Amino acid sequence: MSRRRLAAALFFSAVIVAVLALIVYTEQTNATQTVSVWIVTHDVMAGAPFDASDVQLTQVRAGSGDFNFEVAGPATFHALFARSLSVHDLLRSDDLVPVTAQSEVAITVEGAPPLAPGETIDVFAALTGQQQVLIGHDLTVNTVSGGSVTMLVPTGDEASWIAVGSSNVALHVALTVPGARLAPAPLSADAAIHILCGTACGGLSGSASTP
Repeated sequence: MSRRRLAAALFFSAVIVAVLALIVYTEQTNATQTVSVWIVTHDVMAGAPFDASDVQLTQVRAGSGDFNFEVAGPATFHALFARSLSVHDLLRSDDLVPVTAQSEVAITVEGAPPLAPGETIDVFAALTGQQQVLIGHDLTVNTVSGGSVTMLVPTGDEASWIAVGSSNVALHVALTVPGARLAPAPLSADAAIHILCGTACGGLSGSASTP
């Protein structure tokens, strides 16, 4: 064998040995590498606040790019659980939504005033006995088409709004007045009439007091 061939053989042998050594080193490193992750300590329901009592920080054998885990803790990330989780589940970033996150929902309203996207509204629901109750305050309108309105609601309330929107409950809306104080208690039509007519209704039978 010529010296040139011998040198080439030795060179390629050295390269192969170096590659094998790198592979072995990488596998050993990955086998011992750990990352800090949050693990759920008990079953949690979707929509529940992300609280320190729900999770604990632990170390797992994994690389930083092995999965999309949540790095922020409840002390710095004010969030809600986006889905129900079970005890010992590792917390991923898509398992949480910020408390300020909003969802778009659609409702059908009756006798709405002229509305435009970007305006804010209060939503009232009709209860039994001709009572109305405030269920949404200062909600932003996205689109309007006749009696159909899409609006932004807190993500934590999304399921409740979908249930209301798909029901037969009559809904009414009014433009939000900044700083206005609205009574959250149910208000009957009779009570509302006596409130609006004021002292003029004071002598009428069945007059209602202001809630």
